[in-house]
Amino acid sequence: MKLTLQIQLLPDVATGQKLKATVARFNEAANYLASKAYERTLANKFALQKLYYSDLRRQFGLSAQMAIRCIAQVVEAFKRDKTVQPSFRPTASMPYDQRLYSFKGIDRVSLLTLEGRVLVPMLMGNYQREQFGYAKGQADLVLRKDGKWFLIVSVDVPDGTPIPTTDFIGVDLGTINLAVTDDGETFSGDTVENVRQKMHDLKKSLQQKASALVKQGKRPKWSYPVLVESLVLVYQARD
Repeated sequence: MKLTLQIQLLPDVATGQKLKATVARFNEAANYLASKAYERTLANKFALQKLYYSDLRRQFGLSAQMAIRCIAQVVEAFKRDKTVQPSFRPTASMPYDQRLYSFKGIDRVSLLTLEGRVLVPMLMGNYQREQFGYAKGQADLVLRKDGKWFLIVSVDVPDGTPIPTTDFIGVDLGTINLAVTDDGETFSGDTVENVRQKMHDLKKSLQQKASALVKQGKRPKWSYPVLVESLVLVYQARD
């Protein structure tokens, strides 16, 4: 069973700047490669690697493995729709495989940047700690809008492994009160009931008007503008 863990990173200011510069350069390289792939309508990883691997290393300063990940990232995006050129934001997530990152215990991770490796403290809750031993394969380095860094890690948990529940809430569903939680919070159904009653009255009113026309030997012909006007008038009358 495959799951993902969101692990918060706590880099200092200098390390955070290195990470941000690396992510920005990686995405700049990805945009360059995406433009070349789009020009050639080329979504073959090996062909792109043969043509542009050296450019990614020389022009953007990516390490060998970063260049490989960049090519794979662009190919994956371009294959979804070859009629559109992929675009990557400067702060878009950056993939890290096991050659680019490694855990140092349960509280630190080593990440490769343009300026070499940096050791970054990690913050994990009980759930992450319990699943951490199953971490495997690629991770994504993410910079959120609030400036916080996270490492999104894939874990391969054996089937049948119990996943502990740390938070739960009981909910009682009803009609008068749509929901009542076991901690006392109530969600009233008054608004829903008012709308339901208005729709019932509206349906009844339109049926009565249609029946009156039929009795007069006329066939109801509700054009869209007339129907909309009738709906507005009925709602105004009910309000």
